[in-house]
Amino acid sequence: MARVLGEDLSLLRDYERLDGVVPVIYRRGAEELAERMRRFLETGAGALSEMLNTMPPGIEAFLVPDEDWDDAPRENARAYPPGLPYFTRSARPPALVLPATLSPIFRPHTQATYPLVVWHELTHAFLLQKEAVRTPAWLGEFVPQAASAAVARRVGLPLDEHLGMIDREPGFTVRGLRGHAGAGEQMAFQNLLLLLGADAVEEFGDGFLKRLVRALWEETDVVNEERAEELLADAFGPGGREWLASRPEF
Repeated sequence: MARVLGEDLSLLRDYERLDGVVPVIYRRGAEELAERMRRFLETGAGALSEMLNTMPPGIEAFLVPDEDWDDAPRENARAYPPGLPYFTRSARPPALVLPATLSPIFRPHTQATYPLVVWHELTHAFLLQKEAVRTPAWLGEFVPQAASAAVARRVGLPLDEHLGMIDREPGFTVRGLRGHAGAGEQMAFQNLLLLLGADAVEEFGDGFLKRLVRALWEETDVVNEERAEELLADAFGPGGREWLASRPEF
């Protein structure tokens, strides 16, 4: 593999392409996993397009084993940690880079884990179809976590089992995590946002996601903490601010 693999498929030694709404480029011998990823991506793209009322982004997905991870497309000279999916614009077209094996940092590990991770990264790709201003980290990650929970609810993924295994009291709130956070704290942060997002979908329906994304696309200045809370509460609709204030994760 080479870092230009998104530009010229002829450079992909031992890699093949599985066409779909989001084509999957995978190493020969991983056909079963590639088909599984294709289904996750197709399901997610369809649900997100409907929820956000926008076309799927023109992207590809690279399914990469650990031994090829250092050569996956990326913005930075240094490779990302193995097993951590990400979205990159360094390839043409832009790409989701999905590990063949998820990092053990992802907890809890249930049958919902991998599809939730895929839909999370796919949501980032949807959001970045338009330029977005900087927001607090919790809002930037809340949207894909809530969206992945909403997709799970739509397709009947057993989400409750997964949510029931999350530690609801890691010692901080989604707005209280500051400075450099270790891998365990980052996972706990994402899990709190998943809990908050899943409960928001239950409380308000998934229509708030379209309103929130549209509002973020319309912002022109950096979004501070106060503005971020206002945008989220307004997207929820009546009772949104009171509901947020009642949430221990927030």
